[in-house]
Amino acid sequence: MANRGAILRGRGPSVFPSSLIDHIVHVHPLVAVALYTPVIVLTAVASLDHAAPLALVAWAVGGYLTWTLAEYWGHRIVLHFEPEQGWGAWFHHIVHGLHHEYPQDARRAIMSPLLSIPVVATALVLSIVVVGLPSMYAAGFVLGYLSYDLIHLYLHHSRPKAGPMRWLHELHMRHHFRDDTRGFGVSAPYWDKVFGTSITRSRRAAQ
Repeated sequence: MANRGAILRGRGPSVFPSSLIDHIVHVHPLVAVALYTPVIVLTAVASLDHAAPLALVAWAVGGYLTWTLAEYWGHRIVLHFEPEQGWGAWFHHIVHGLHHEYPQDARRAIMSPLLSIPVVATALVLSIVVVGLPSMYAAGFVLGYLSYDLIHLYLHHSRPKAGPMRWLHELHMRHHFRDDTRGFGVSAPYWDKVFGTSITRSRRAAQ
């Protein structure tokens, strides 16, 4: 199924009558850095005396990998759930639809706090309070999320010439401009391979 909706240049329109509310929903990229860098540092420092160094690295990697799965399935199921009408259509338009319509709007390239704060808070509570994992696991998860946000921003506002970023850029642009029903792993596209949603060169040639 091909990408739906017009691709528009410039900054997307405000979706709330109040400019203050609109700036809370769609934030400047530095807001994400300011919000979540202290969370990463605090959760990492809090775990330093609770396990051996190699174990802490393993917990951080585990948290990161958990984020990449959350990124894939959240993008596939939540952000691309597109009801035709009602509050679901309105919600999708705000949190992701505008990003596909205005892919060069930097504020829409960062996950809205409407989603990121509940996601991060849930990860912290479940991993540390409910399950009792070392907080280094949460640090890895939040670092994975913040890395995703910044990588996503970079992919929309740069043209990398070589290396992993060129590969990620090519894959994500296929998602935007060829087929938005595939290619859901932005920072971790290997999950598209695992779950059968890759956009491949051979697929392009077949169209």
